[in-house]
Amino acid sequence: MYLEFFGFSEQPFSITPDSHFLFMGKQHELALSTITYNIKERKGFSLLTGEVGAGKTTLARALLGRFDDSIKTALIINPLLSVPELLKAINKDFGIPVRLNSPQKYIEALNQFLIKRAENGQNALVVIDEAQDLSNEALEAVRLLTNLETEKHKLLQILLVGQPELVRRLESHDLRQLNQRITVRFHLEPLDFSEMMRYINHRICTAGGGGKVFFEPKAYRLIHKETKGYPRLINIVCDRSLMASYVRETTVVDVDIVWAAIADWKGKRRPSPWRAIKRLVFSS
Repeated sequence: MYLEFFGFSEQPFSITPDSHFLFMGKQHELALSTITYNIKERKGFSLLTGEVGAGKTTLARALLGRFDDSIKTALIINPLLSVPELLKAINKDFGIPVRLNSPQKYIEALNQFLIKRAENGQNALVVIDEAQDLSNEALEAVRLLTNLETEKHKLLQILLVGQPELVRRLESHDLRQLNQRITVRFHLEPLDFSEMMRYINHRICTAGGGGKVFFEPKAYRLIHKETKGYPRLINIVCDRSLMASYVRETTVVDVDIVWAAIADWKGKRRPSPWRAIKRLVFSS
């Protein structure tokens, strides 16, 4: 509704992962370069973790977009799969035809596919999102896939993307072999105040609204306080703030507008300062 009012060409604060809007803070650039190196050097396992809404999926999609045809990729977005279903999904995403519904046949076909690519100097990568939801059996099957190797390197590279509980699961006795094979680990932290301001402005400019909408300093501080710097929450608050600004027909987002947006997001009324003063007076 507010796109035309602010001159946006697209939604600046959609919560759908979109690598087009990727904000390259210091930790994002480090994560991408570190994981990319691990994949290109055929080290096997990489791990990317972060809290809910930290931007893991967006970063993973951006990573996939960095590779040329020399690295064939498969993306698994539904981890709630049995072992046969997981193997079938990996083969399907790689474009490997397998007629017989057998885990052994899936692995054999995948191995032949990987060997052929290796002979041509090519690589292959599987990215599994929401990997904390994989069963122990599926995680063990994923580990066994890294046994597909030559004398010099792994034939298949695997990136596990998940929430912090994935790290705790990997530290369990049952998954110790998989845990020991992870050669690169990166945890995405929430954005600090300075990065959050740059993040908001980056998305506004990317959507075509540069110089057309402004957030006041106090508005930024309130957004960071309420969202703790998590991109998904920042997007929700900023989207509602822009809607409130549109309704008020202003291109300046002040602290009152952000308060209204937060109240709408949380389904609560903005706390009255007079009510707080009355409580202090009558309780003394």
